[in-house]
Amino acid sequence: MSDPLVRDGGKHNIKMLQRRAFSFLSTDCNTSHSHTQSKARECQAEIQLGGYDPASVDGKMLLTPSITINDYVVVALSLKFGNTELLDFVPTNPRLRYLPAIMDSGTSCLVIPDSKLSGLLKSSPYSKWKSMVKKTHSPAVKDDFHLNIAGTIFEISYDDWWLSVSNQSCVQRAPPGFGGLLVGDVLFRRYVVLFDLRHYPETVVIGIGTQSATYVPASKHATISKLSATKRLPINVSTTHAPPGYQVPYARDRIPIHNQEMTQYFINVTVGTPKQVFTVIFDTGSAVFGIFTRCIPKAPSYGTCTFGGGGSANDSYMLIEGAVWILTFAVLCSVFGIFVNIYYHKRQDKEEKIARRKSKSKGSTSNSSFGPERLAGMYGAIP
Repeated sequence: MSDPLVRDGGKHNIKMLQRRAFSFLSTDCNTSHSHTQSKARECQAEIQLGGYDPASVDGKMLLTPSITINDYVVVALSLKFGNTELLDFVPTNPRLRYLPAIMDSGTSCLVIPDSKLSGLLKSSPYSKWKSMVKKTHSPAVKDDFHLNIAGTIFEISYDDWWLSVSNQSCVQRAPPGFGGLLVGDVLFRRYVVLFDLRHYPETVVIGIGTQSATYVPASKHATISKLSATKRLPINVSTTHAPPGYQVPYARDRIPIHNQEMTQYFINVTVGTPKQVFTVIFDTGSAVFGIFTRCIPKAPSYGTCTFGGGGSANDSYMLIEGAVWILTFAVLCSVFGIFVNIYYHKRQDKEEKIARRKSKSKGSTSNSSFGPERLAGMYGAIP
């Protein structure tokens, strides 16, 4: 979508992004939140292509460079639960008092370390938080998190990290060996996050701004095909940290995403000519683009899931399955035929050698084992 080397000229109706940037936001469908109605509000999400929509942000947007170019990683200076600091650093050098935080749309929760990170911290952040809330399915303390990213504090309220839909907390321990934070959907439900790759690979800029309470995510768009998706359960800008001369990009297109139950985002995309529909996960925590090679029955699919250029999902699957079986059978038959051919060739060579020895032992003057002497033995005397 944003490859600067592609030159199509409109022959295949390819629409390339003019600016290599996008933004992402999600909405809340918790029934416990103060501005929700008696029933759960519809969960929605949106991708803004080409930059960000200023109408979706209230106040100033923090801009900060990503500390790596392979992942969207910002600097977390502090993480408080209420008034209690969870990131209690040991070093006194300010340059060492931080943790990398990945802005990951593929993660539902706030993921924090459950260790001292080889002496970087005085105590385990997750263990300290758990000792305060007691039971994660029924927290005794309902405080908010306060995450300091590059000097700006972002609030993750109790209504964000407690999922009333599934009746559980959305705070998890990081896997062993992971030395940072994963900031997932608990942040995207309250903030608009900009991912600016216009200057990649020199730098990648991350922007974070508070979602406008009056902003309505897109439901349709007149100029692009909709990429429908589901989310299911298993112009004020602060340029303090931006590169010199940086200008924020504005979005040109908005892609609606149907957001359900506040976990992963699934989107249908089309690939190839003729177009083939694939279901993918929108995941800013991954550096790869991968697609399934056949329809997955249990995956959410909005549209016809096909492979091979047409037909229903079941027909395509049966066609591929049959082709694989036929190809496998043909290869096995070919291998069997080669071995049979080698066997009979060796058997014929062996008989040929035996016949030569017999003819020479009878004083034959012929070099051929099938010469006149052998023929005479088979058909009688030679005239």
